[in-house]
Amino acid sequence: MKLSVIIPAYNVEAHIGYTLESLAGQTNKEFETIVVDDGSTDGTGQAVQDFIDAGKLANCRLIRTENGGVSAARNRGVEEALGDYVMFLDGDDHVDKALIESFVKAVEDGAPDVVCWKWLLVDENGKQIFDFYRDIRGLPAKMSGADALRRILVERTMRIWTASAAYSKAMLEEGGVTYEAGCINGEDQEYTFKALALAADVVFIDKVLSFYLQRSTSISSVYNVKKFDYADAFKRAGEYMTGRPELKDVRDTLLTRHMLENYFYNLKTCLGNSGNVSIRALLRDIDKHYPRLNDEMRLVMKHQMKNHGRVNVQIRSFLIAPELYLLLLGCRQAAIRLKAGLRSRFRHAAA
Repeated sequence: MKLSVIIPAYNVEAHIGYTLESLAGQTNKEFETIVVDDGSTDGTGQAVQDFIDAGKLANCRLIRTENGGVSAARNRGVEEALGDYVMFLDGDDHVDKALIESFVKAVEDGAPDVVCWKWLLVDENGKQIFDFYRDIRGLPAKMSGADALRRILVERTMRIWTASAAYSKAMLEEGGVTYEAGCINGEDQEYTFKALALAADVVFIDKVLSFYLQRSTSISSVYNVKKFDYADAFKRAGEYMTGRPELKDVRDTLLTRHMLENYFYNLKTCLGNSGNVSIRALLRDIDKHYPRLNDEMRLVMKHQMKNHGRVNVQIRSFLIAPELYLLLLGCRQAAIRLKAGLRSRFRHAAA
């Protein structure tokens, strides 16, 4: 069997059927599905079992576990997998009907370590929110893992999401790549970066084959200081690349620019969903859970200013005063809303 599709599932009773239907509709049936019910408190497990009992999806197994988090569920799925390759699909995402067919064609002429493809971010109505690859042209069909990392982190012409890649199980086992238990943000990027650091060859399929559902209850949509787990995840990935001269620029970018961009992104999403929590209160919360992170990020900001000349306004404003950063962020978001409103008004007027 070529591919094992691993689905960690926690309280996704309302969505898991659509996910499984997208697999049942595949034009090629050469795969197995492993659903790991991570201690759901709703009817997720029963919904999966009913789907299996109805004979809608061949080679589908349900594994029930106590709640241990998404990383533990994914790792359990890999342990149980019979396929030469594994891919991960969350219980509220779905795939194109040609996914397996396209994957099988990609591995026909060899045994690449990683196969990846395009993906879309969609809302709960299936409407497209974001297409990273919309303006990207000329990506090669084959590249090394180091090249893929460079395209993702340094050049920013490529992006792999959790469900837009399949990995050689043998490669993962040989390199000791697993999901970090207890980490709830950044663990997926850590896994991908480590796998690509191992990969001798990567095949890129120039098709949209998976769809990432953004729900209002996702971690990016709520105040949760655990979002800053990402920092330790990135550090672990950077440590994994240590001693690899060909990855020095990748590692440096990961631990500076990429680390900093994610820091600001998580500040923004926490503050945007915090009610009346002040930025100083958030920074104190970060200090409590990640004692050195704020100081480390300030050092990175100063390093960026010293070594790269012009630096974006958010860094300068944050170093002057976090409140100034927050004020400028509010002005920027207001301008974006105004622009969107005017665009909508002109569109209706033209109609």
